[in-house]
Amino acid sequence: MKISDLPAAALLAAALGAATLAGTAPASASASAPAPAARTFLAPLPPDWYWSEQYPTMDECRAGFQDAAVNGQYTGLATCRYYEGDRYRPPGYYFLIYIP
Repeated sequence: MKISDLPAAALLAAALGAATLAGTAPASASASAPAPAARTFLAPLPPDWYWSEQYPTMDECRAGFQDAAVNGQYTGLATCRYYEGDRYRPPGYYFLIYIP
C-alpha cells in the first residue's frame, strides 16, 4: 500500500499505533458492543475526513471554522475540539473537514 499524502500517512500510523496500544477487539466483537469513550477518541478518522490547521485557542478555532463554513468550499465540517497531540500533530484545537 502506497500513501503519497504525508498527513494521511501520519494519521494511518497514529491509528495503527493507537489500536495496538488500546488493545482493540476484533471487528466482529466491536460491532456488537459499544466502545468505551477512551477508545472512541482513539478511533481513526473516517475516509475523506481531514484535520484543519492547528489553533492555539478555542475562539480562534471557532473563527476558522466559521470562515471555512462561509467559504463553502468543503462538503462538510465537524465542530472544534481539543486534540492532545502526538508525534505528528501538535496539541491544540482542530476541526474536521470533509473532502470527498
